[in-house]
Amino acid sequence: MTKREAERLRQEFEKGVYVKKSTTIMCIVFALFLGVFLGNLLTVIYTAAPSPAKQTAKVQQAQPLQSQISQDQASRIIDLERQTRNEPTNALAWQQLGNAYYDTNHPESAIAAYSRSLELDSSHADIWTDLGTMYRQTGQYQKAIEIYNQALQRNPTHPNALFNKGIVYLHDLKQRDKGIAAWEELLASNPFAQTPQGKPLKEFIDEHRK
Repeated sequence: MTKREAERLRQEFEKGVYVKKSTTIMCIVFALFLGVFLGNLLTVIYTAAPSPAKQTAKVQQAQPLQSQISQDQASRIIDLERQTRNEPTNALAWQQLGNAYYDTNHPESAIAAYSRSLELDSSHADIWTDLGTMYRQTGQYQKAIEIYNQALQRNPTHPNALFNKGIVYLHDLKQRDKGIAAWEELLASNPFAQTPQGKPLKEFIDEHRK
C-alpha cells in the first residue's frame, strides 16, 4: 500500500466511512446486554395470582409457592401496577395485585399490596388470612398470628385462618398446645373439616397430641 493510499484510508476512517472494530464489538455487547436485561425484567417483576379460594371443608395450608413467573403473569402484574397507580383508592385492584405477588412467591410485595387494600377496606377475612400467610413466608411468625387473629375477628370460624394459625404455632413457634387449640376451634365449627391432604382434621389433631 502506498503512502497516498494509506493517507486516503485514514481520512475516510476519520470521516466515518469505516466503523471501528471496537465500536462494533461494543454495539454487539450492548445489544446482548439489553436483550438479557429486558428478558430478565419479565421474570424479576412480580406476578399475577388467583383470588383467595372459597372457604370449604378442606382447608388450605400456608406453604411455599412457586417462584417461576410466566409471560402472562408478568403482563398481569404490569397491568395491575398501572391500575393501582391510576386508581390508588381501588381496594379490589390492590387485593388482586397482592394475589399476583402471592402466587409468584413475592411475599414482601404481597404484604405491601394487601396492606394497602385493607387500609381501604378492612372487612375481608380472606385478605387478612392471605396477608398472614405472607408474613409467615417472611419468617415473621408472631406477626402472622396477629394477622390471622384479625381475620378471625371478621370471621371467627374462618377455616384457613384457624388451620394456618395452628400450623404457625406448632411448626414455627413450637407451641403445640396453642396449635392444637386453634385446630379444635376449627373442628368445633366444622366437624367434617379436612387437612389439605384430605385427612380428617380430627385424625390430624389426634396424631399431634401424641
